[in-house]
Amino acid sequence: MATGIPQDENHVFYDFLGRRIERVGGPLTPEESVQEFRLYQAELNRLVEETEPAIEQSKRGQSRPLDVDGLMQRVKDQLAKSGS
Repeated sequence: MATGIPQDENHVFYDFLGRRIERVGGPLTPEESVQEFRLYQAELNRLVEETEPAIEQSKRGQSRPLDVDGLMQRVKDQLAKSGS
């Protein structure tokens, strides 16, 4: 399963820790670091698995560009119908 993410696990781990420390701060024990990294990997794998069918459809030409203006209009219409 190709994710476009570097496959050198040490590199990915250090990158993850750097982003986590910048975002949250605070010290982590080695055990906490590994545990959070494993949770991140599990979530990433779940997201890849969920999006893989759409990616394959697109590769087969079974998709079209996203019409952002049309999507925004449909959202506005739905909100107007619900009274929000």
